[in-house]
Amino acid sequence: MRRDDIVKAVDTLRDALQAARIRELLRINRNGESEGVNRTQKVLLAYSVFTRHYQAFGEQEKELMAYFGLSPLLDINFWSGLLESDQGVSRKVLADLDVGAYNVIYVMPRLRDLLIRETESDELTIADSAGAETQMRRLRIMLAERPRALTDPQVLVGVIRSVEEVYEALSTLRRSENTPLVIGAMDAGDSKSIDFFGSSTIVEELQRLILDVWDRLKYSTQENYRYQIEVALMAAGFVGAVNESRTAEGISEEEGQRITRRVAKAIEALFKAGAYTPEMDEPREVRASDVLAPKREMLEYKAEERPSDPADERRGEDLSPEKIEPMLRGHDALLRELGGDKVKPEESAASKSRAEEKPAPAAAITNGDASKGQPLK
Repeated sequence: MRRDDIVKAVDTLRDALQAARIRELLRINRNGESEGVNRTQKVLLAYSVFTRHYQAFGEQEKELMAYFGLSPLLDINFWSGLLESDQGVSRKVLADLDVGAYNVIYVMPRLRDLLIRETESDELTIADSAGAETQMRRLRIMLAERPRALTDPQVLVGVIRSVEEVYEALSTLRRSENTPLVIGAMDAGDSKSIDFFGSSTIVEELQRLILDVWDRLKYSTQENYRYQIEVALMAAGFVGAVNESRTAEGISEEEGQRITRRVAKAIEALFKAGAYTPEMDEPREVRASDVLAPKREMLEYKAEERPSDPADERRGEDLSPEKIEPMLRGHDALLRELGGDKVKPEESAASKSRAEEKPAPAAAITNGDASKGQPLK
């Protein structure tokens, strides 16, 4: 995973565990405790809250769950065992889950801070040698690649040059903007990304232009890109903006035509290289990461074979959306019958969870009673 994917996945998974009060539930079942509220009610409430969060999980959150041994939370049999009796789920499973939940809630956020960069913000303020400050905005460019693919250096060079071409062309239309385009960060994992920073005005126009062109181009074949891009530039109003700049900025007709051709050629090169912005890949009927993935043969590294647990696949199916919704409706009705209105999920927010549970030292524990910070014997 890329660094920002890890940061987001940690935050999302941590919020889900805290909202469902998973560690409190595990502690009650492991120790046979009861805190005045019916245990069945607590189990159903935790299940309802966690499954609702799970429906919004992406591949990164699911991968993080497997890495920290939280897959039993996806198993219907696990939740049924919590309802049956104190011995419905083995103490080892409960202890292992508690360790995994502890590491996600307390340890990973501290490690996450090491991954966050100063350039992670969408906006940056820079100062030149004279002390004059300039506001810069981030432009993130992603590369669509097949899993385990190795990138040709010329592809990266071409993407950087193409982005620079479009940025300079837009800057020419606004002669008052002279903020240079710079690279703030590069990241790699399941995919690769390049974070550019430039004038807020120009970057916003560039993002909007690429997205507008893509929306008019996504059903076309690569062989027909150039013509479709030129048509899209006219429909997106770019050609009209060039004509207006001829009067406002003193740009000649020949220079205006040259700018239009440069932009069309640069955007074509970006799409053929598999470059796209996050907005182009938002959940929709056509995703840029799928359409723009290279069709040509590429070098790929050999992945290490890891033994798979068939139970993990079954657990993933247990919480499929088709099965979750009917269960949640039934559980919501049962909670109301049991007086579930007395239990407020919002009370299990991060602030209350931290107040109820004293964090142990920030070192990942591998065996022990994580709720008390004492090692198991």
